Amino acid sequence: MRVALATPHTAALDAAETVVRQGGTVVDAAVAAAASLTVVSPHLCSVGGDLFALIRTPDGATTCLNASGAYGSAGTAQRLLSTGGQMPLYGPEAVTVPGTVSGWGAVLNVGSALPLADVLAPAIKQAAAGVPLSPGLATSLRVGADRLFVDPGMRAVFAPGGRPPEAGELLRQPALAATLQELATDGLRSLYDGPLASRLAQGFERLEVPVTAADLAAHRVYVCEPLVGEHRGARVLTAPPNSQGYLLLGILAALDLRDEADPDPALLAELFAAADAVRDLELADPTTMAVDRQALVPGQELLDVARARLASGRPQPRSGPEPDGDTVALTAVADDGTAVSLIQSSFHGFGSGLLEPGTGMTLHNRGCFFSLVPGHPNVLAPGKRPAHTLMPVLVERPDGSIAAHGTMGGRQQPQIHAHLVQRMMEGATPQQAVAAPRFVVGAQDSASVTDRVLAEPGLDPRVLEQLGRCSLPVHASGGKNNVGHAMISRLGADGSLAAGADPRSDGGVLFTD
Repeated sequence: MRVALATPHTAALDAAETVVRQGGTVVDAAVAAAASLTVVSPHLCSVGGDLFALIRTPDGATTCLNASGAYGSAGTAQRLLSTGGQMPLYGPEAVTVPGTVSGWGAVLNVGSALPLADVLAPAIKQAAAGVPLSPGLATSLRVGADRLFVDPGMRAVFAPGGRPPEAGELLRQPALAATLQELATDGLRSLYDGPLASRLAQGFERLEVPVTAADLAAHRVYVCEPLVGEHRGARVLTAPPNSQGYLLLGILAALDLRDEADPDPALLAELFAAADAVRDLELADPTTMAVDRQALVPGQELLDVARARLASGRPQPRSGPEPDGDTVALTAVADDGTAVSLIQSSFHGFGSGLLEPGTGMTLHNRGCFFSLVPGHPNVLAPGKRPAHTLMPVLVERPDGSIAAHGTMGGRQQPQIHAHLVQRMMEGATPQQAVAAPRFVVGAQDSASVTDRVLAEPGLDPRVLEQLGRCSLPVHASGGKNNVGHAMISRLGADGSLAAGADPRSDGGVLFTD
């Protein structure tokens, strides 16, 4: 089997290649890479995070896997709601049930050919023996030191000598290696039921995380049909709510409804801003959404709002810190037509800023995306999944080509995906599409409240000039994380394989014979 795979860290490529050489499928390769990424990119994703995936099988059927976790039942929710404020960004109250490991199991159920122990072996070895710190991880540790190292668990693993290590220094994570080994031996469900789950629940209690053993045992992956939209003759597939994926379909539908033949960067920026507002107003656990966006994609609605914004002039911008959303996306395709778009995340950099010492797991802060406003669809409640930024994407072209798309970028993911889809439709290769300069609107994460366009250096001067017409001020992007890290893998109609890894990341691509 020939496989193409793109990941944001080259060590994950090594893990994927190892399992493919052992007879693993592209699904095995994707999970091996995903497990490796929790070891080598702990600032971006974790065993203690969430996961979404789209898996297309050779018969053309596509399954959506939603492994996001619910808020815990330990009594914190009612107290937070009584405050009338905002959800904490960091700390124990922002932690929800970690769904990533359950997502690995659901992905493997679609088409694995290897024992679980073989799939996890590369990640276990990397955690136990150690891996050189990537530049991205070293920077994240240095920038976040004041917040992160107040937690004893974080300090013990990531600053054992009293300082954050430099790029290239070896990072060993023995407790995480032991947890991965226990998962390999006892099965991935053991994180939710059994001795490992019991120890994790006890660790949560010590950290005052409101997730109980019963909450872990109740967790299940939501297996569903993907949302499907059309754009310029292509089928675009993504995850339904509580994912924000439907916003991408709305943006693309709005672009198809335009009278203008040429792209208008200013209108596209306004579409991005309009989609942001829609998400913040209505996205939630699908059981509590007031609007059924699984059936209705608001293309005309977004276009009308965008045009009105374009004509409205410039409001006063709200400024905030630079974006800090942290996620990994990996994409893979095989020559038999299998395609995988997998995305897993800690949400903010190192998530909640907590590391549970007994398991070595850094814990995400996905719960900070809940609202504390009574009556809001996304209002906090025990057992409820938060509105979610993660959104895998597959694109099926009329010529028979299949592309798996993925990106980090938090709340900006629909925007980044819109750029990627547009560029691929215009004939770009996967590498060209992910590398090209781009602009985004708003903020990636809950800490960076901004009303502005962030434009990367290298954008066409004509695009910058046209962006000046929109209702938001245009700012130069100050860092390579501010517009996401995108990955694309494609199976061509002629059976050729191609892949592109974002040069803004520490990643690369893999092709196997």
